[in-house]
This record gives sequence, C-alpha cells and structure tokens, in this order.
Amino acid sequence: MPERGFRTITVTEQLYQQVSERAKKENKKTATYASEILETMLYVEDKFRNYVPFLELVSLNDNEVIIRDSKNDRIVGVKAKAADGGKVKFYCEMDDNTDYCPHTAFAAALPQVRNALKH
Repeated sequence: MPERGFRTITVTEQLYQQVSERAKKENKKTATYASEILETMLYVEDKFRNYVPFLELVSLNDNEVIIRDSKNDRIVGVKAKAADGGKVKFYCEMDDNTDYCPHTAFAAALPQVRNALKH
C-alpha cells in the first residue's frame, strides 16, 4: 500500500534499485526521492520545451556531442568531462564553456549520450 499522498507506479527492478540506493545516501524514503527526481525532470522539461524543437543531435563520439542549433544557425560542440565522484559534466563551447545551458541540458538528456558514457 502506498504512503498517504502517493500513488504506485511500476519501474524495472534495476531502476528501482538505483533510486533506492540514491535515496539511502540522501537519507530519504525511496518514494520521496523518486517523487523529487520526477518533479525535477518535469521542471527541466517544461523549462527547455521551447529549445528542444531547435536542437538536434548531429554526432556523438567518446567525449563530445555535436548539436545543431537551428535557432542560432550554429553547430555546437558539447564536451563531456569527468567530474568528482565518477560523474560526467558537460561544457558548451558556444556558451563560454558553461556547464549549464540549453545545449548541455539537451546533451545530458539524450538516452544515447547517457548510454555511450556508461561504456
């Protein structure tokens, strides 16, 4: 039975384990942590909704994602660099090597980029 104010959703066992492990590190219940993650993703999706029609993946290699930005009529390179704790940060060449812009958010959100970085 879900906690009061929560609904049940079905996820893969592997995804559940990942969320559960991260929740423990944050000293939170799995349901609470999962809700926070989903809320964050929906917020980001809403904020970048206007950019996504203008951004397109051109190519992907070991440490760089090439994106076509039709709004600015540019090809943009987004570099993937190792960060603390084994994580990866993205840096945009167009936006003064910032680690947070529509291009870095787009690159980080692409499943094929996340899958390539796992290997």
